[in-house]
Amino acid sequence: MLTPTAEAVTPSPKFSPKNVIPFFSTTISGNQNDEIVGITSTKKNWVIAGNVVGDFLGTTSLGGVDSWVSAFDSSGANVWALRVGTSEDDLTTAIAVDSKEQIWVAGLAQSERNPTALVAPESSSPSTQPQPTQPTQPTETPTVQTLNPDTITVQILKPIRKDLKFVTVTQVDKSGALINRFAATLNNFGYVTAIIPGSAGIFLIGIEITKSGGERSFLQSLSSAGEFGKKYYFGKAATTLNSGVLNKDKTLTLVGNSAEVISKKPVVGKVDGIILNVSPADGKILKVVRSNGVGATRSWTSAAGNLTVGGTSKTKTLSEGVISQFSSNGSVVWSKRYTGTSAALNNSTVVAVLTTQTNTLLKSKAGDVVVYQFDKKGDPTSGGRIPLSAEIIGLRSQSGLGTCVAVQAIDGTFVLAQLPF
Repeated sequence: MLTPTAEAVTPSPKFSPKNVIPFFSTTISGNQNDEIVGITSTKKNWVIAGNVVGDFLGTTSLGGVDSWVSAFDSSGANVWALRVGTSEDDLTTAIAVDSKEQIWVAGLAQSERNPTALVAPESSSPSTQPQPTQPTQPTETPTVQTLNPDTITVQILKPIRKDLKFVTVTQVDKSGALINRFAATLNNFGYVTAIIPGSAGIFLIGIEITKSGGERSFLQSLSSAGEFGKKYYFGKAATTLNSGVLNKDKTLTLVGNSAEVISKKPVVGKVDGIILNVSPADGKILKVVRSNGVGATRSWTSAAGNLTVGGTSKTKTLSEGVISQFSSNGSVVWSKRYTGTSAALNNSTVVAVLTTQTNTLLKSKAGDVVVYQFDKKGDPTSGGRIPLSAEIIGLRSQSGLGTCVAVQAIDGTFVLAQLPF
């Protein structure tokens, strides 16, 4: 059992005012019935996915809730928008891109019927196009108005509905054209939480609701030909897996939380953050790392290929975002904590947090989204402030584009904030 050591985040000697990076933001009109569920990227564009009701980004409603995918270039302009759905509800729950720049979108549907794919015309009306803004300094008056002054966290509803009986996976090319859509019947109510691209298809991570009302997690492969593999389960009633990566040795690293014994490893706190090293061929757990303190609740929500993970730690009196890096044997290399109420999301070199801390260099305020680039010791070397109190939906870095953070405000407005690191 391993518990990361607590270490407050402070600017390193490398972190000076000249390292404070301006950002531009793209605001996409939405409403309280719409949502973003994730962000990924191709070599040239940011790609986001979500669920919409009514007309959106030049596309019209197909009936009920529709799944949508849209690409934006580095200037914030909408490149293409794809809407997929039937006359019933069709939801998106996860998105990823593979090495061939094919986009995979997982979701739920009420039926197996072939959906309609609706591509927005190139001449979408200006009112539906995002308008990029470019502040000259990150300390100026925000160009994006604070839409959630009370720092209320938007709760993306978990799509646990008895009428959503099918898991769907939609395959889209980098230009927004629909390639395939696959569907499988759900044995129990649940949904896909994350997609891990593989060499010959993808791996789906998800949760199912047990008959007793608990949550157990699953891993399932899907070939590029649309063949769903066997499901492998983790936990019995109190385990949730949120993210994962494919390792160089072809094993998977899966992260999440658990309040039950996993592979004979007992619970440390109330709910522990867990890291599982798993063989995808048979679902065998090769290694378990549990992270927590007595009486605390910990959950890992993001993972990177260098075994850096991000999430939250909560006690009766304190809520923190946590970023930790682990060695291959499961020991803690470093761990950083950020006072706040929202999960800290990370990749190999960047972390985004919704924090109650202030930073004099960034001139950030409580409730701002703060993005740091960190070095191999976890110390911040540069950063930027997104002056918008909102739910952090996703974080993505792409060579040639920089870093993009997707957030959603309480009124449904979507914002993509881009930084050049």
